[in-house]
Amino acid sequence: PVNRMDPERYVGIVLVDGLSGGEEKLMERLGDRADVIFVGGSAGDDLKFRQTHVFAGGKAHSGAAVLALMRPVAPFEIVKTQSFRSTGKALVASRVDEAGREVLEFNGGPAAAAYAAAAGVPVEAASGRFMHNPVGLMVGGEPYVRSPQRIDGDKMRFYCNVREGMKLELLEGADIVADTQKAVDDVRNALGAIAGIINFHCILRTLELEDKQQAQAYGRIFSGLPTIGFSTYGEQYLGHINQTSTMLVFGRKNQAGKKPSP
Repeated sequence: PVNRMDPERYVGIVLVDGLSGGEEKLMERLGDRADVIFVGGSAGDDLKFRQTHVFAGGKAHSGAAVLALMRPVAPFEIVKTQSFRSTGKALVASRVDEAGREVLEFNGGPAAAAYAAAAGVPVEAASGRFMHNPVGLMVGGEPYVRSPQRIDGDKMRFYCNVREGMKLELLEGADIVADTQKAVDDVRNALGAIAGIINFHCILRTLELEDKQQAQAYGRIFSGLPTIGFSTYGEQYLGHINQTSTMLVFGRKNQAGKKPSP
C-alpha cells in the first residue's frame, strides 16, 4: 500500500491540468494518504489561459492529474528553489474566497490597498510589482511563494490558494541565476554526481529571466546535465506554490542521497 512505502526509496511525480484550480486539494489528499513525496508541476498553454491538458495512455485530459510512483534504482534528491527573501512586512489574509483564489482583505482592509502600501507604490501601480514582490508563507525561514495574478477592484486574485487567516510576508527578488546555481551545486555535492534532472520551472521564472536578459546564463547552469522539464503554471512540492523550481535529481548507483531500492 502507498501509505506503507518508504519515502527514502520511493518518490512520486504529479502533473496537473494547470487551469483546474484543484492542485491544493489534490496535494492535501496525497499528503493524507502517503508519506512518499510528490513533486511536479501544472500544465500550461503558452500563457493563453484557455485550456490545458495532461497526457496519459495516449490520450489528452483536462480537469485531471497524472501520477507516477517510482522506485528509482539510483539515489535521488528533491530540490525546491526560489529567489526571494522576506522584507519582513506582514500581510494577514483576513477575508478570502478560497474557491476563487481571491483575497478580499489583508490586515482587515482592502487587499489591493494593503499590498500596494507594503510594496510602497500606488494601487494603480501595484500590478507592476507582482513579478518582483510576490508574497510568501514563511516556513522555517524559507518562503513558499504565492504569486498575485491580478487586481480586481479592491481584491486580488492569486495563482494559488491563500487561506483565511494565513500570515504572508511581502517578498523581494534576489539573484535567480546565483540562487539556482547554488541549489544545483548543493545537490551535486550531496549526491556526488548528477545523472539526470526532471525540472518543473515556473513560467513566471521564465518571464523574469527573459525580462532581466538572464535566460542564457540560467541555461548554462544545466549545461552537461541531462535535464527535462517544462515551464509550469505552478509547482507541486508539499503543496502548490509559484515562482519556484521543483526538481527531482538523480545521482548514480552506489552514491549518497536517498536510498535506492534493493
